[in-house]
Parts: sequence; structure tokens; C-alpha cells
Amino acid sequence: MKFSIIIPIYNVEKYVEQCLESVDGQSYEDYEIILVNDGSTDASEAICKSFVANSNRNYQIINQANGGLSAARNTGLAAAKGQWIVFVDSDDYISTDLLKTLDAAMAKNGADLYTFNHNRIDANGNFVAKKLYAVENARLTFKSEAEMTKYICDEFLNYSLGWEAWGMIYKRSIIEENSISFQDTKDVFAEDLCFALQYLMHVNSIYVLCDLLYNYRIRPGSLLEAVDSKSVLPRIYNLAEYIYTSGTIIGSLKKSFPKLYRTMIDFHIKYNLKNFSKEQIEEELRLLESSTKYHRRWYKKDGR
Repeated sequence: MKFSIIIPIYNVEKYVEQCLESVDGQSYEDYEIILVNDGSTDASEAICKSFVANSNRNYQIINQANGGLSAARNTGLAAAKGQWIVFVDSDDYISTDLLKTLDAAMAKNGADLYTFNHNRIDANGNFVAKKLYAVENARLTFKSEAEMTKYICDEFLNYSLGWEAWGMIYKRSIIEENSISFQDTKDVFAEDLCFALQYLMHVNSIYVLCDLLYNYRIRPGSLLEAVDSKSVLPRIYNLAEYIYTSGTIIGSLKKSFPKLYRTMIDFHIKYNLKNFSKEQIEEELRLLESSTKYHRRWYKKDGR
């Protein structure tokens, strides 16, 4: 099987049918769809069961107690049989040509990771903006660990390709061979970034498609809208410490870790804590310095 589409579902009765229609209506045949109902308390499960009963596609529905987005994605990964993993959030929807476009790109341009552009829509489905990571198809190749490390620190951590799991197509063999999984969002602020960083350490090439293949819905009450300075920076630190102490980090990345860490902290201060005062942020940095093992070593005031 070529593709496994994993869709975590939690209380999205208003949006899930549109998501399923876009996945079910692919202009491509060789794929499975794994729905992980993460303890929904609304009509989401019933909608999914009714939809699947009237479809000829290859579905699995897995019900589990609510464990959060990371746990739901990990459940989907454990059940997946496809060569490639596609994540779709249940309040979003995809182009009907997503898999066909990917398959064609893979046939001509073999890579370890594929990404693409996307549309941003509001809660009512109205177009908001395009997010363009590439204006034409592009291939990135890394001949050494050092080249990959430089790319991660200088470009990827500054959001050159996005970090969201739904914006990347992963090779299942790389995930399984290296025991990569999603960490609990309660512990790390950006579980998608954490997963992507672990994956990138085992990548020799990336192929970026210029096609707009995904529609990302911005809803009120998102994690970023509820961001708290006292939550973000400690969880970014936890993400970094997890990567650093995991035992799987490539050598050149470990040597460059202060630069990687500072880039992550500075990015989130600039974009996710922009409404917080300088004093608030400085206080959180002081707390990190006094209460963590590595922050003082990594986040040096005299630069990177």
C-alpha cells in the first residue's frame, strides 16, 4: 500500500464530514484511511461511522479514551500499513489531487520527505491567505550531517517549510526504524516540531511541491490564541532537552545545539509571545536559567 492517511478526531462534528469527503474523493486508489476517535463527546463518532458505512474506501475506525492529539497520531502510526504517512487534521480538508500529485512527484523525484503549500481558511471556510513555501518545485539534498544541521538551524527552525505534521509526508520505514513518535503537547509546546526534528535527522533529501494541496482551518480557541508566556518557553525547553538527551541525536546537531535552541526560543518569543512585555519574557528566561539543567549553557547572552 502506498499511503496511509491518519486523521485524529475529537469533537469536530461541524467539520469532520467535509474532511472525510475530501479524503474519500481522492483521484487515486492505493491508500488507506485511519480514523482515530480520541474520546469525542459530540456526534463526531456517529458521523464517521455513517460516512464509512456508505464508502467503498479502505477505512479503519479506532476508538480510544481521550489522550490528546499526540496520542491519537501515535495510535494511527501503530496501525498504518502504507509506505508513506499522511496526516490530516479533522477540521481541515485536502485537495482531491493530493495523493495523485504526490505519487507523480515521487515517481520522478525520490526523496525522504515531501512538503507542499497550503491555503488558510477561517472557521466558516472562507479563504484567508495562501502559505507559499515554494513558488516552483524544489529539491533539497544534504550530503552530510553537517549540511543537514546547517539547514535545520538556519532555515527549518525559522519556519522555511512549516512544522505542522499535516504539511509533511513521512516515510513510514524511517519512523519505525528510528522509533519516532509524537510527544505529549502538555510537555512540549510544539509536538509537530519535535517530531519533525527527530525525523529530519534521518533525511538525505526533501522535495517541496509548489501546489496548494491542503486547506488549514483557523478556529477561535486555538492553542496559539491561548498561549501563555509561563507555558511556552518551559515547554520549548522541554522539547529541546528531550531531543538532546534522547540518545538518537546526530553528532553535528548535538555540537550545534546552542544555536538550535536559541533559534527556537527566539522564534517563539518573536512570533508567539509578541503580545507579551519585555519584562514578562525576561522573567521567564531568568526562571529557565535558574531551574533547568541546560538553558544557561545553551542560551548565551553574548550570541550564538
